[in-house]
Amino acid sequence: MPDHAGGGTAQARRWAGKSDILDRLDLSDLEREVAAFCRFFASMPTNPAEAMHGTVSHMHALCAALARHPRELWRSPDIQDVLQAAIRLQAASPFVRRLREWPRGYPGDFETIELLVQGAELPTGADPRSWIDWYALNTVIGQQHRNKIWWQYQRMSAVTPANILALGCGGGADFNLGPHRFERSHIVLLDLDQDALLLAEDRLRRYCDVRTICADVRRGLRKAQDDGPFERVVCGGVFDYLDDRMIVVLLKDIRERLLSFRGSVLFTNIAEGNPFRCWMEAIANWHLIHRSEADIARLVAEAGFDLCGLRIARDATGLTLLVEVALDPLA
Repeated sequence: MPDHAGGGTAQARRWAGKSDILDRLDLSDLEREVAAFCRFFASMPTNPAEAMHGTVSHMHALCAALARHPRELWRSPDIQDVLQAAIRLQAASPFVRRLREWPRGYPGDFETIELLVQGAELPTGADPRSWIDWYALNTVIGQQHRNKIWWQYQRMSAVTPANILALGCGGGADFNLGPHRFERSHIVLLDLDQDALLLAEDRLRRYCDVRTICADVRRGLRKAQDDGPFERVVCGGVFDYLDDRMIVVLLKDIRERLLSFRGSVLFTNIAEGNPFRCWMEAIANWHLIHRSEADIARLVAEAGFDLCGLRIARDATGLTLLVEVALDPLA
């Protein structure tokens, strides 16, 4: 997906304001790593062990060379021009092409999430596209997504049968880990993609009562009020895409209108310090809003929650914050 923020004129003004920094850039290391990256994949080894370790080492070397430069310059014409050969090679793989183009019209769509949940088997051939997909789906940046879906499933199934609201539910990958665990529950599924809702509903309807709402999260919350109160309101990774103001508004609405006395809201957020950020933003074009534990605590407090009810942990990769906020810390 091209970066259209503000159009070409605005982009030109943006980079003109950084001309002094750009003029001092030494991109020789990055140029060497791009060349080495392309050479490796142009003559992909047929030995699976050599291919696997070579894929990982060249991907990491490329990202290390990129990460030496300030993040605000990763999308600059100078750096993007140097990266073009490596970007074209990676974009030939189905998964990376999906991340660059977002064919459903929005980032983080449910079909992409389904691919992340499935992961990828080790390729048996020497097709560079298969190995790049394998890397993108199976390194820790892919694993963190599987970890947070597992965590969501555990926290929801711990209170069943229950009244549960899932915001930005996608295809219900978390429910699908054990849909039978939701027997006799009432599940409200909210998403802006009708196809995602159809998949999630199909996975659950034989086990429990399901209602679907096709809307953005703000309008959808209002429509879901009549189904409350809820023991769990699950926001998944929605907050990765929302600014602080909107998160506070949504959390306040959830606290005031949707949670039961013993209820809690669950959400995740990509964590500050993510070492894959350079690859995600400069090559794959997947932009998330990274936050720290302190950021999360501030937003939760601004929404009116008692911080005694806040629990923040990191998944096993350390890349994702797992957040649960209880309405009543003593309940």
